[in-house]
Amino acid sequence: MAERRAFAQKISRTVAAEVRKQIAGQYGGSPQLLKNLSVGGNIPLTEAVEPVDFEEYLITHPPLIESGPLRDLIEFPPDDIEVLYTPRECRTLGQDVPEEGENDSHVRDCTRSYTEDWAIVNRKYHKLGTAFNPNTLDKQKERQRGLPKQVFESDELPDHSSYQDDQDDLKRRSMSIDDTPRGSWACSIFDLKNSQPDALLPHLLDRVPNEEIDRHNEDQRKSNRHRELFALHPALDEDEPIERHCVPDVPKEHFGQRLLVKCLSLKFEIEIEPIFASLALYDIKEKKRISENFYFDLNSEQTKAMLRPHIPSAAISTLARSAVFSITYPSQDVFLVIKLEKVLQQGDIGECAEPYMVFKESDAAKNKEKLEKLRSQSEQFCQRLGRYRMPFAWTAIHLMNIVNSAGSLERDTELDMGLSERKGSWSERRNSSIVGRRSLERTTSGDESCSLTSFRPATLTVTNFFKQEGDRLSDEDLYKFLADMRRPSSVLRRLRPITAQLKIDISPAPENPHYCLTPDLLQVMPYPDSRVRPTKEILEFPARDIYVPNTTYRNLLYVNPQSLNFANRQGSARNITVKVQFMNGEDPSNAMPVIFGKSSCAEYSKEAYTAVVYHNRSPDFHDEVKIKLPASLTDHHHILFTFYHVSCQQKQNTPLETPVGYTWIPMLQNGRLRTGHFCLPVSLEKPPQSYSVLSPDVPLPGMKWVDNHRGVFNVEVVAASTIHTQDQFLDKFFALVHALDEHMFPVRIGDMRIMENNLEAELKSSIAALNSSQLEPVVRFLHLLLDKLVLLMVRPPVIAGQIVNLGQASFEVMASIVNRLHKYLDTSQDMHGRNSLLSSYIHYVFRLPNMDPNSPSPGPGGLGGSVHYATMARSSVRPSSLNLNRSRSLSNSNPDISGTPTSPDDEVRSIIGSKVGRDPIPGGQEPPPSSPAMERSGNRMSSHTESTSFLQTLTGRLPTKKLYHEELALQWVVSSGSVREGALQQAWFFFELMVKSIIHHLYFTDRLQSPRKNRFPERFMDDITALVSTIAGDIVSRFQKDLELVERLNTSLAFFLNDLLSVMDRGFVFSLIKTYWKQVSTKLYALQNPTLESLRLDFLRIICSHEHYVTLNLPFSLLTPPASPSPSVSSATSQSSGFSTHVQDQKIANMFELSVPFREQHYLAGLVLTELAVILDPEADGMFGLHKKVISVVHNLLSSHDSDPRYADPEVKARVALLYLPLIGIVMETLPQLHDFTGMFIDFCILLIVLGGIPVHIEYRCLFFSISCFGRRGKKRLGRTRAKNSDELLDTGRARRSPSGSAFGSQENLRWRKDMTHWRQTSEKMDKTRAELEHEAIIDGNLATEANLIILDTLEIIVQTVSVTESKESILGGVLKVLLHSMACNQSALYLQHCFATQRALVSKFPELLFEEETEQCADLCLRLLRNCSSSIGTIRAHASASLYLLMRQNFEIGNNFARVKMQVTMSLSSLVGTSQNFNEEFLRRSLKTILTYAEEDLELRETTFPDQVQDLVFNLHMILSDTVKMKEHQEDPEMLIDLMYRYCFYIAEWITSHCYIIQYTINSHEINLACKINDHYKCHKFDIYSIYDRKYLPVGCVTFQNISSNVLEESAVSDDVVSPDEEGICSGKYFTEAGLVGLLEQAAASFSMAGMYEAVNEVYKVLIPIHEANRDAKKLATIHGKLQEAFGKIVHQHGKRMFGTYFRVGFYGSKLGDLDEQEFVYKEPAITKLAEISHRLESFYGERFGEDQVEVIKDSNPVDKCKLDPNKAFIQITYVEPYFDTYEMKDRITYFDKNYNLRRFVYCTPFTLDGRAHGDLHEQFKRKTILTTSHAFPYIKTRINIIHKEEIISTPIEVAIEDMQKKTQELAFATHQDPSDAKMLQMVLQGSVGTTVNQGPLEVAQVFLSEIPSDPKLYRHHNKLRLCFKDFTKRCEDALRKNKSLIGPDQKEYQRELERNYHRLKEALQPLINRKIPQLYKPVLQVNSHRDSFSRMSLRKLDV
Repeated sequence: MAERRAFAQKISRTVAAEVRKQIAGQYGGSPQLLKNLSVGGNIPLTEAVEPVDFEEYLITHPPLIESGPLRDLIEFPPDDIEVLYTPRECRTLGQDVPEEGENDSHVRDCTRSYTEDWAIVNRKYHKLGTAFNPNTLDKQKERQRGLPKQVFESDELPDHSSYQDDQDDLKRRSMSIDDTPRGSWACSIFDLKNSQPDALLPHLLDRVPNEEIDRHNEDQRKSNRHRELFALHPALDEDEPIERHCVPDVPKEHFGQRLLVKCLSLKFEIEIEPIFASLALYDIKEKKRISENFYFDLNSEQTKAMLRPHIPSAAISTLARSAVFSITYPSQDVFLVIKLEKVLQQGDIGECAEPYMVFKESDAAKNKEKLEKLRSQSEQFCQRLGRYRMPFAWTAIHLMNIVNSAGSLERDTELDMGLSERKGSWSERRNSSIVGRRSLERTTSGDESCSLTSFRPATLTVTNFFKQEGDRLSDEDLYKFLADMRRPSSVLRRLRPITAQLKIDISPAPENPHYCLTPDLLQVMPYPDSRVRPTKEILEFPARDIYVPNTTYRNLLYVNPQSLNFANRQGSARNITVKVQFMNGEDPSNAMPVIFGKSSCAEYSKEAYTAVVYHNRSPDFHDEVKIKLPASLTDHHHILFTFYHVSCQQKQNTPLETPVGYTWIPMLQNGRLRTGHFCLPVSLEKPPQSYSVLSPDVPLPGMKWVDNHRGVFNVEVVAASTIHTQDQFLDKFFALVHALDEHMFPVRIGDMRIMENNLEAELKSSIAALNSSQLEPVVRFLHLLLDKLVLLMVRPPVIAGQIVNLGQASFEVMASIVNRLHKYLDTSQDMHGRNSLLSSYIHYVFRLPNMDPNSPSPGPGGLGGSVHYATMARSSVRPSSLNLNRSRSLSNSNPDISGTPTSPDDEVRSIIGSKVGRDPIPGGQEPPPSSPAMERSGNRMSSHTESTSFLQTLTGRLPTKKLYHEELALQWVVSSGSVREGALQQAWFFFELMVKSIIHHLYFTDRLQSPRKNRFPERFMDDITALVSTIAGDIVSRFQKDLELVERLNTSLAFFLNDLLSVMDRGFVFSLIKTYWKQVSTKLYALQNPTLESLRLDFLRIICSHEHYVTLNLPFSLLTPPASPSPSVSSATSQSSGFSTHVQDQKIANMFELSVPFREQHYLAGLVLTELAVILDPEADGMFGLHKKVISVVHNLLSSHDSDPRYADPEVKARVALLYLPLIGIVMETLPQLHDFTGMFIDFCILLIVLGGIPVHIEYRCLFFSISCFGRRGKKRLGRTRAKNSDELLDTGRARRSPSGSAFGSQENLRWRKDMTHWRQTSEKMDKTRAELEHEAIIDGNLATEANLIILDTLEIIVQTVSVTESKESILGGVLKVLLHSMACNQSALYLQHCFATQRALVSKFPELLFEEETEQCADLCLRLLRNCSSSIGTIRAHASASLYLLMRQNFEIGNNFARVKMQVTMSLSSLVGTSQNFNEEFLRRSLKTILTYAEEDLELRETTFPDQVQDLVFNLHMILSDTVKMKEHQEDPEMLIDLMYRYCFYIAEWITSHCYIIQYTINSHEINLACKINDHYKCHKFDIYSIYDRKYLPVGCVTFQNISSNVLEESAVSDDVVSPDEEGICSGKYFTEAGLVGLLEQAAASFSMAGMYEAVNEVYKVLIPIHEANRDAKKLATIHGKLQEAFGKIVHQHGKRMFGTYFRVGFYGSKLGDLDEQEFVYKEPAITKLAEISHRLESFYGERFGEDQVEVIKDSNPVDKCKLDPNKAFIQITYVEPYFDTYEMKDRITYFDKNYNLRRFVYCTPFTLDGRAHGDLHEQFKRKTILTTSHAFPYIKTRINIIHKEEIISTPIEVAIEDMQKKTQELAFATHQDPSDAKMLQMVLQGSVGTTVNQGPLEVAQVFLSEIPSDPKLYRHHNKLRLCFKDFTKRCEDALRKNKSLIGPDQKEYQRELERNYHRLKEALQPLINRKIPQLYKPVLQVNSHRDSFSRMSLRKLDV
């Protein structure tokens, strides 16, 4: 353990320890020692303390205050809990309930279940708990209204884009440094004197007592402050708070996504007869119709009149033309199918449809006669056959295509769904033309794109219908057609269409459409006018099961005849229709008018006919008959089908319809509704008497059947009913329960008759069998089912005279049902795993039986209770406060029930009433709550016992009924095995049931105000204790195996205890919490597991979210031992806590510590703070991942208190704050643990001071961190990242310590990291409107301001407190540090002006602090003030200028000189301008002017030198400012920037330390290669100053350094005379010592080494070695010599491999370049930089500045004629140059390093001819050699140096030839003598020299220049020199050939011979030319000519300086 934690011991805690010592010294007593995790009283923090007995404490400590906000803290309010009965909302105008009549009890129960009020328990103040903390909700916005906008400089800055534009403008005005001489002193003064000052602060220079200044500052600070800090604090970035229990949704009828379809018009080419249409939705994937049919009629009144005889009047409900469809599972497979029917006529469908295909509307005049004939035929058919229909045509619309394409079109776009007439079509091809192919492609993308809620409404015009095929009418055929429609090559495309125009509007349905009818034809609100054409809601038949409990009465039946096979029937039966009737008897008059009408007909009818398929003996049907079922069905209810042959031709003596068969379906079978598919036999005769009770499958004697009684008629019956469960197990259970209700035996269930004696076994088996029932019906009847199970638990039935206890069976099955719902419906769960169906049942539906105050019905709350539920007490001491059931009068003539005990009648009830002492009210109600409360006392028990014994004699039964919560707790405690496991899995459900039962019980027995100790019997309390204890045990033992279950269990238990705090003895609940705590602690002690700690944290957070958390903590307890403590707090404990001595001191100490008294009295607060201390403890293993979590618990509590209206009063706030005092100690103790992330935490400390107003000795480090946390990010960044106080910082901390590999740790990390990813931030930004961002900025600004002002208040308190103490210096230094830190952060103008006022007061009170002790902080202060002097906000500038002026003044007053401030300000300015991004010279100039103005107006110091000194300083600063501004302009141009800084550095050298700044800046900015030069040069020439020391071994001036760089001497001369070292302590910096010099030189040596300049390392050490030798420092000398050895070793090893720089001449031309125009530089680039690279870099850079088309690179190196250049462009000429050395220099420049160091001269060559071409023949080829000299030597501080001298040498063609030959000869010599030899290289050079193919090769050169002796004597020498070159050349070729021969192998022999042949040929050709000498050169020596300027010396030489 010790080894593992060693790192923790190294963390420095000195400051925290000191402060603790001070506190301990002040208050006595020992401070809390978190390291040992134990406190006074010797109970470690990891163990639980005994909680105070809460109720006892309240009794023994009566409140002293009568009323007011403080009084309300002491006890819960009397109206804390209320039980409400809320009428349920009904969406229809009338409630749909079954008609009154002989309804059975099941129907009555269902009806009650759908109509009774919601029973809601409301914790009135629940919303004040932390779960609904307004700081995490939208309410925060209300509290933030009217906030002032805080002004921040970062917000005032120009927008980034415009700022960039300004920068770009500056870039375009480029410049060169040497052409911009510094403004003169006079000019600078002139600028400054003409600028405007800011407003002066009034009375700044007055002498005022410090106390008055403090008082004035405080008044200013306190005005207009925002009191609720947390209203401004951004909510912690966490998921939904774990303690939030959202109110479940009210149970309501289910609707899917709703679609409104309006049918506008239907028009055919010819209008000759009425056409009837229907719409329905089909899902082809599920092969299912997913809606009922919607029938609509778009015929004109004239056409409708043709059917008048058959339809006397149409009900308005049948005239609907628009419908609302509901689709729960929208998919790409849904089609809207439209079917058309017409009146039956003679001829098959094809014949009847022919006219519609042939005739065109345009030809109406031409075909007038034919149309008239058709019309008259139609009228005849309508007259005769008007009641029959025939199928006509159909079409389909692919719904998703419409939705998807409508999304891309304008509102109300007409989608023409037709095709060109030639082609015939299917209805949707038009979609591909509108939306391309994408609509159809989308069909494969799955359901995610299928949203019907937000597409644009579309109007469709369907232009093509397909005629119905008589033999393909079934749904199966339809699915094939629809599947085919989706294929590109649809068969349907080839069919001939019926042309028509159907216009349909499709749109998302509005929320509350007007004039809507439900599928049951009820009017939906709002329904303003019954005469308006309605819209129908169409019932959905969902594609898959929907799990929603029934909430409304519905009882519909759909009959769908499918097919009939009369092929084997004798006789004529061809045009067949089926008449469907719903009968309640066998007589024809028993047909019930319950069949819904279709369109334009009566609302209900007694019969419905199917459509006729002409001349088809085996027709298919597609009709739907919708029936309204009676509520109660009998055995006589049945559906009767009568089959008719319809005679289409009018013949004499032939009836219109002839019955040809009969069949039927009885509605009930064994008491259950019959539904499903039926294949029925058809009888040829009318069925006999009493047929309806039998099935047609039964062969009745003497009846004739079609096809020998085989099934020939297929029909499907579907029920949509909330009465019939359609599940056999549910049916059986309900039937048995209702049999008990009605007490009717025997009971018929299925084929069984159940007698009373075996009813118990059947009932138990039916309860167990509920597990086998289908889930969908269980959910639909969930409310009724759970009600019945509750009833069976609390009212055990009496069967055959015996009480049957069904509690266990009911509990088991309830657990099982709840678990099934959880398992299969996991999508409808909240974050706690609570299934929404179950939680809404508990919240709205569940009530205690017989407790409903509004229930007029006898029996238990109308829950179907009756006299046959006996009651039984669990113990004789249970309270008898609940009344007995009222008996229902039953006929005593029923022999089955005469012997069973009944509930007491009125007489018995009055006896009980008199015995118990209160009169019960009929209906099981309690007396009103105002009745006397005297029965609440203890003597109730005796009267209860008395009454029970009396009743026992009367009835032989105990009359006390069971209480549900007691029974539930008992069953749960005694359960085991799978039952217990099931209950554990869904513990929340049983806990919440228990709590609601408890509250209902207390409410109805009027005990919500009674003392809590007497509310519940001890047995129940014991059960609860056992339950909590075992569940805590489960949590502890199973958290590693099944974390998901344990998390649910943990939160469920916590919510349960939270609820119990509102209703039970609170001390008892605290003991339950302790039980849990103890078990977890024990496990944690054995196993340090963060997962378990995290669970405990969640548990605690939920408990502490109680709305009366503060009251539960006894905020008035003063930590004295209780007068009469409960047994849990023994006297031993109270004595051991050390209260007996110096009680007062100890009391104060205890307030600040997690002492045992504190943890006992403030129980929950103690737990929270203990948890905080334990988790933040540095030695807690693996707890790092929980830091955020535990902090968020505390933060949440505090922010909740802050916003709680109950605690608005300052006195109350102080009381609340006392609960958190130990927090300060914890923070100070764990500060090292918290890394940077503390800040978020510190706001708690500050809040405590604000809340309580307690001047606490807070460690200033806390404040320092707080400031960092409350810094503002600026408006623009705010949108991108909302301040995540903890997340970001936590991540940095986590890198250092990660939780050791627990599963929990990784999950947590994952979640936190996810919050920080970039996509999240950008999406957040995208989601926010501009107004929201503005609002956020205002809040953020106010939070930053308020938090910082609180810190300022605190600092003032600290200053006032410590100014009288002795050790104030260290603390005041800390205060100053915090102040300076706050100035450095992004602060509002308001804060800064208060901050500067405090700073001025502090300096005024303690001037020596700044100028003598905290000198570094003086520098810091100057920098901060100067930064604010350049602020864009006037008030900030005014205050900063005032502060800076007073600082100078106070420094001057101390010693008539303000050298320190002067120096620091000058340094600060250079630092500020170099580093600040948004620096503005204009604003700083105004501040300087303001300071000048103060100096001029300062009467007191006018006679001193002070005003002159100020003026000098200000002017000096102004000069520096002007220069540094230019640096800002060239921020993007590194070369220009370095030039400027270079000059600036020389100027500012009088303040020598700023050199260090420049060095530092440059090191940071450039590569190390450059950095080492900078370091070297500056460090070298700076140490000129060391010449003043009289030490022989120290370097004397800069001469010592000249070997390192030739630049040193000239640079040092600049500052030799400027600095007088002794003046004003300038040379007191750390570098101005011997050690400083050594350090800098060592750094320089290291830099040189890194740059690869090892020779320079040697030179630096030459300076260092004498110093170390003088100091006899052998160790250092050993190191140096080691490094020298290393350096020289590297020189040896890297021989031939070292590379330094590459150099280019860059010339700038063009006025666009400003001062750079016609400037030339040599640029030093990294080694092997290509010309193309630098060219591209400069072209890009200047192209970006001026525009790409404005910059051009000159491709050649010729002299530039500026007149020929485009004046509107910038030109850059770049040439590669090489170092140039004179011959004499080459003696010293031997090595590669020598040739690359101290370079000043460079050369480049340009070939040309006299006629202007670059290249010509050999005899005309000239060459220009340009030699450039730079102002300084490379390498240098700058990477480009000005060219100060240019020299050109022009070589004639023969000189060019000489150079070429010399070069070639050198190459040959090098290749020949190379060691080791390189054969390839040698052969390449040879080939170029002797190869025959070489153009302008050696031979040609010789022939051009040596064939003739030149005529010009001046060229003789050149001729001779060339001749000698060739001689040398041939000799070298020969050597090379010889060398090559020795290197080659046998394979190259032939190659060698070829080379030799070539050589001999060349030699022969050259021989005569080489041997010809010029005779004149060999004449005797003549007299010397005075003109010696031969060509060689002055050949066309031109000098250009």
